[in-house]
Amino acid sequence: MRGWIAPLPMALGIAAFGFSWIVLFVAAATNSPGPSFPALAWVHLVALGWITLIALSVLVHAMPTFLDVQWRLGSVARIATLFFATGAFILTGGFLASNLVTLQSGAWLALSSLVVYVIAAVEPLSKAIARKGWSRAIARAFATTLALLLITAALGVLFASALGGLAPSVALLALPRSHALLGIAGWLSLLVIGISARTMGPIAGARSRRIWMHILSSSAILAGAIVAAVGAALALNSLTVAGCALLVLGAMVYAGDLGLVLSHAKVAHRPPQVLMACAILAAVTASLLALGAASGQPWAAAAIYVALLGWIGGAVVAHVHHIGIRVLLTNARGEDDETRPSTVLFAPLTWATVAVYEAAVILGAGGLLRSEFRLVQLAAIIGFVSFLALLLNLTSAYRTAQQ
Repeated sequence: MRGWIAPLPMALGIAAFGFSWIVLFVAAATNSPGPSFPALAWVHLVALGWITLIALSVLVHAMPTFLDVQWRLGSVARIATLFFATGAFILTGGFLASNLVTLQSGAWLALSSLVVYVIAAVEPLSKAIARKGWSRAIARAFATTLALLLITAALGVLFASALGGLAPSVALLALPRSHALLGIAGWLSLLVIGISARTMGPIAGARSRRIWMHILSSSAILAGAIVAAVGAALALNSLTVAGCALLVLGAMVYAGDLGLVLSHAKVAHRPPQVLMACAILAAVTASLLALGAASGQPWAAAAIYVALLGWIGGAVVAHVHHIGIRVLLTNARGEDDETRPSTVLFAPLTWATVAVYEAAVILGAGGLLRSEFRLVQLAAIIGFVSFLALLLNLTSAYRTAQQ
């Protein structure tokens, strides 16, 4: 399956999705509004073990496909993805065990793997950038997001080193906020926006023709993430507020653009479209919460939760119901298979996954905003049910594909 998406990283990412709900339950049990070690374990398991791991595995296929180039070092990137997964899980384990040596080892392994991955990606990106037209623009977008990922990972390593006293203690005050802003608002958000510009075609049967809206939304989010991160690092609150205001603008423009696409959807398989609609609403909500947090409101935890689960996680779950099923189908039937995902999924179970997942997002966000951690624990239980429903549906789809 060298030309398609490797199934193992996808499977590990889905497993991380399931385990993240257990970690969330444990983190909520601490009743701490601040970033406890269990809470940091949850954030990194979701952002790295689930979302980034799946994203890196998809990019091995998506980059050469979107750019129409060969990736001769694609196998190197695949191997680096597996090492990255190992580092992400070690890092999570270090946070859960409150073991600094373990989490620092995981952070360094994850960063080293990403460096190898990016070096391997230089070849296809440089080929596309040398051309004219859209391939150059797409390649620059991929290069920008990967650069943000590397910077985010480097800041994470510095933060882990600071925890062990290997870096100036002042880094503890500046790095976490900058790290989170670049990772969530920069790397993950821009990646989803870029990928969805192409994947909404098969998911909805329609694509945006409003290029200016795509450029404005991605530019505003990129600028907002950088400005807010710099403001957080330099303790310039006005700069952080300005950056978050740009994030609100970018999220609203993107939501408007994608909302118009979804309103003209022609594909009859609706659950991924509903998930994407909920995701764009969550993107706007998360950006508003981030702006409030930068302005002094105690909304930072809720902003991270809604951004990771409601916005980016919701988009990932939507794509799992399309791209994830396509991986299963091609793995079972070969790369030339063109079976539609809706024909192998059990529709009632798909809708149950959507409903339960969104309920977990809403309950958890409400619990964090009101500091009612029992609601967050309830959200974790409900979210785990959504994982079980998704897992059962994927298993059933794979068996159907084999038959």
